[in-house]
Amino acid sequence: MLAIRTVLGDYFMRYSYGTDDAAAKRLELLSSLFNPPSEAFIRNYCIGNVESALDLGCGPGFTTDMVARASGCSKVYGMDSSDNLLAHSSKHFPQYSFIRYNVTETPFPVKPQILYARFLLTHLQDIVSLVNRWIQVLPANGMLFIEECEAIETEIPVFREYIQVAADLIASAGGYLYAGEILSSGVYEAEVLCNEVATIPAPNSTVAAWFYINTTTLWEREQFVLDSTAPETRKRISDEILKICESGDITAGSIWKLRRLVLKKHR
Repeated sequence: MLAIRTVLGDYFMRYSYGTDDAAAKRLELLSSLFNPPSEAFIRNYCIGNVESALDLGCGPGFTTDMVARASGCSKVYGMDSSDNLLAHSSKHFPQYSFIRYNVTETPFPVKPQILYARFLLTHLQDIVSLVNRWIQVLPANGMLFIEECEAIETEIPVFREYIQVAADLIASAGGYLYAGEILSSGVYEAEVLCNEVATIPAPNSTVAAWFYINTTTLWEREQFVLDSTAPETRKRISDEILKICESGDITAGSIWKLRRLVLKKHR
């Protein structure tokens, strides 16, 4: 197993959804739906030999593995500030190198040709400025790939309730669930190869599995949720989501709209 390198600055970013084992499982479930279209997205722009790539906010490593497959890189790194998530990533994917580091601090300890981030900027602040700092980490002609939520459309009432709680929780920590809206109109110090929205439908039982994990773990310890959502409301939402999860319903009742950016550093 490869060692986890530790390079920390003065402060950590806060990931609103937690970094415990339940969070690792939820991120694994998310990857099962989003990794295939993300891999195709990256492949469209990776032309020629690419030697190195860095997955920002790698979590338990499933996005890191996706980036490795999509780019064909010989050197692949994952970066996260959570000891627990990095322990999962190095266990699942010992063939890659994982670095404990705060992604809001630049320069990074490695200088890859490709940077990738998905569902990360939603938890951070001043994100267009941060993206421009990430671009400066790249070598000439290096590329930054970003996928962030711009909208979630669903006709399922309990899903809408859950999403509102999630959006409010993220906002309480200074983030914004629909970070793609901000990124879409950003001014970047790079060539913009792609700035578009991808639409990804999600089966009801799959979405319910993601959401249910948080209702039974994160929601029971986050003070913001405890203060803003009554116990009986939390239980009702959790119970209704569990029923959908157990139903095995594969109807695509929710649609994720992801803002996709590909930014290429100038020579």
